[in-house]
Amino acid sequence: GTNVNSIKIGDKVACAGAGYANHAEINAVPINLCVKLNENSNLKHAAFNTLGAIAMQSVRQADLRIGETCVVIGLGLIGQITSLILKASGINTIGVDLSQQKVDICNKYSVCDNAILRETPNIVEKINDFTNGIGSDAVIIAAATASVDPINFAGTVSRKKGIVVVVGDVPTNFDRNPFWYRKELELKMSCSYGPGRYDINYEEKGQDYPIEYVRWTENRNMQAFQDLLFTKKINIDYLISHQCSLDEAPKAYDLLI
Repeated sequence: GTNVNSIKIGDKVACAGAGYANHAEINAVPINLCVKLNENSNLKHAAFNTLGAIAMQSVRQADLRIGETCVVIGLGLIGQITSLILKASGINTIGVDLSQQKVDICNKYSVCDNAILRETPNIVEKINDFTNGIGSDAVIIAAATASVDPINFAGTVSRKKGIVVVVGDVPTNFDRNPFWYRKELELKMSCSYGPGRYDINYEEKGQDYPIEYVRWTENRNMQAFQDLLFTKKINIDYLISHQCSLDEAPKAYDLLI
């Protein structure tokens, strides 16, 4: 477009946004949903842009400092990328999942400092030991379930005055006692890629938020994620198991199903 001067023809880019980042030959993407990549970027890694920005925003909401601890509940794609970002930020990271396969993957590739099966006996005691009896400074819930177990488990393993961030699709009708009330926990929701999401003026009209007032917008979250990939501070090679041509797409979806 005539008002775009930060990207030129031939640049590598990564984009996001339902209705814009399509599996199509040609896409028309608003400027705030598109980030310019280094010319040497790995496009297979850059394609994780949307997932990475969602994970990045959950980490922002947790508001952690170097040396603190975070429990990530749910070790799917979002949970694993979240864990990688946390580790790269100097945060001690514990992953929890119902799937032994996901736990094994995370331990094999050092996605977390420690990945634990949810059904592990004495799991709360193990987490307390990992945190030197303090409890987790923050918990990020990246699971999708109708069960209230994730939210109640988060309350159980949190330290007093801890933060619980919900990025997954889980109910929040937690047990008020004995953990949430007595610990005075803080519950935060993580909205997709971050500030600017669902704002028509930002996403469709290209009106950015001033950086001095909104340091991390959805576009800046995307850029930060791409920088982590390019500088190899996080490695997602292990997440890519197959590479298929477009003509093989039906076969690829069959494989996933």
